[in-house]
Amino acid sequence: MNPTTLCMLAPEFIPVWGGTGSYTVELVKSLPSTMDIHVVTLKRDVGLAANNSSIDNTVDAIVKRPLKVHYLTESKETFFYNLPFQLACTAKIPLLHKKYSFDIMHSHMCQMPDVYLKLLNQLKIPTVVTIHGTIQMLRDHAIIARDLFHDLESGEESILRFYPVISQLQKLYVKRVTRFIAVSKITKTLATDHFGVDPDKISLVYNGVDVNLFREPNESELLTRYSSPKIVYVGRIISKKGIDILVNAMPETLKSFPNAQFIFVGGGNISLYKEMIKNKGIPEKNYLFTGHMGYLERAKIFREATVFVNPSFFENCSISILEAMSSGCAVVASKVGGNPELIQSGKNGLLVRPFDDKEFARAIISLLKDEHLNRIIGEEARKTVERSFSSTKCAKDTYEVYRQTIDL
Repeated sequence: MNPTTLCMLAPEFIPVWGGTGSYTVELVKSLPSTMDIHVVTLKRDVGLAANNSSIDNTVDAIVKRPLKVHYLTESKETFFYNLPFQLACTAKIPLLHKKYSFDIMHSHMCQMPDVYLKLLNQLKIPTVVTIHGTIQMLRDHAIIARDLFHDLESGEESILRFYPVISQLQKLYVKRVTRFIAVSKITKTLATDHFGVDPDKISLVYNGVDVNLFREPNESELLTRYSSPKIVYVGRIISKKGIDILVNAMPETLKSFPNAQFIFVGGGNISLYKEMIKNKGIPEKNYLFTGHMGYLERAKIFREATVFVNPSFFENCSISILEAMSSGCAVVASKVGGNPELIQSGKNGLLVRPFDDKEFARAIISLLKDEHLNRIIGEEARKTVERSFSSTKCAKDTYEVYRQTIDL
């Protein structure tokens, strides 16, 4: 059975601004060339940093395969971008299906862009849904962030406010999904607990990254990596990602390495954290907030990073961690969620207790002090991704899920 026409619902796509967007891009790049892929998405203004090249970050430049992209709505970066997209999907996808005859549809949790299509029973297309998270998980993390740090981004506040409605929609939605993909073992366990779905309906397919784009540094890039210490974070600049923990680890790190620079890549509460760092008396030369960075530029940042950090409260299967590992970069991450499924601490990265800024600082300092250890961990990280977490492997396993779903 050869599925020929895929409708990929993409609440995040290009420009890439989050994990679901990275996942979608990597997947459509690597699925079999025989597939006719339609990406249904929206245009979103994410305020890309000034050093981004709009030409190099076009769909054609990134995906490099025949692809039909259907833009249904436009939005800025707000919590409410998803509702107009869901409504547009409800109206437009039946028309697209009538024209192109989709064999299978691929959607995503928590965004559920096809939720009203499912609830109204408008369309009978076998559907695979990748579980990137659940609304319960988002709610729980927002509560932790509020209790510990008292500063919630507007999207986190909205999750708490609208949780009762969204959770009910989620319960109804999952009953109408043909098959699920979980991106890690912990995600599969939590989804089973939260949804009550038969585990046999959930396939485990880890996220994957492009090992050719996210490559190891060349010799000149290696010199830069180890002669000019850079501690890099890539992700949303919001409290549930543990930015407070990283900021609190900065002074201790800079005592040992006063010329080190912390680079924060991503959008969010940038002004809040700039003020927090300023109040700690940290000089401006020691930190940089880039804002959103294009997909291709991000690969360069990973090659320059001496240490990559992820202090998040929870990760299902962090694509930014995998991108750093693929780039041969030593990673320090919280021992939470799916991170232990990616990292064997001391071998291909370092895992530390969550919420512990002192342990984060010690781990970062250990990798800055010992270049040999840093290199060995980075080399092993690269091998791990090549072996188990490439976009090619992810696409192959996902294609098999499509085949099984259509054969049901």
